[in-house]
Amino acid sequence: MNILITNDDGYQSRGLRTLVEVLSRKHKVYVMAPSSNRSAASHCIKMDVPLELVRIEDNFYTCSGFPADCVINGIMSGIFPKIDVVISGINYGANIGTDIIYSGTCGAARQGSLYGIPSLAMSLEHPKAWEAKEHEYNFKSFSEFVLDHFEEIVSLARTELPYTFVNINGVSCDEYKGMKIVKEIAVRDYGDQVKLEKTENGYQSRFIMGRSKTLGGEECDFQIAQDGYVAVAVMVTAPVCM
Repeated sequence: MNILITNDDGYQSRGLRTLVEVLSRKHKVYVMAPSSNRSAASHCIKMDVPLELVRIEDNFYTCSGFPADCVINGIMSGIFPKIDVVISGINYGANIGTDIIYSGTCGAARQGSLYGIPSLAMSLEHPKAWEAKEHEYNFKSFSEFVLDHFEEIVSLARTELPYTFVNINGVSCDEYKGMKIVKEIAVRDYGDQVKLEKTENGYQSRFIMGRSKTLGGEECDFQIAQDGYVAVAVMVTAPVCM
């Protein structure tokens, strides 16, 4: 298969590089990744300025836009051949529950699914959460698990209306107990704050990230990943009336 890989952490991310290395064993891999960190960009698209697409090496380009821009250009620009699967990741930290709204990682997978292409988002938490260093994440084990279950996971993505993409989460470890399909999505209470400082013309507002609390039952995506499984959630892409 021809796989387009992107992320929201930037093209130098070890998670992306490891995923490319592992998937290249069985598939043809093409990379169009942000030129810098674009975390929490959601589904943002740059529409007002031209984008710079810079060749780093064969089949590997950076894009000055957001993760969704990377997918748009990776599929529509003609730089790469026809893409069979889009994968976004591997993200540093989970994209679970409410995270999906803000996640640039998920935004890229969502964009791929809008073209009717099976699309996956991959995110890896660490037991030490944000205190973990880059080298402590076992991206290789997570990548190899997805490679071993690739056809099964890709088949979960719906390529006809209503489109879906597959959101995959795990906690960094050497070996996973297996894979579980998520039936319940957790809710995050982020505890974020805004700090205001008086200025001559009004205020300067500064966003302060809090420590999140996760709400959900034993079968939610968060708990499945915490229990040592790879949590696989099928997410609807297009708006659907309930």
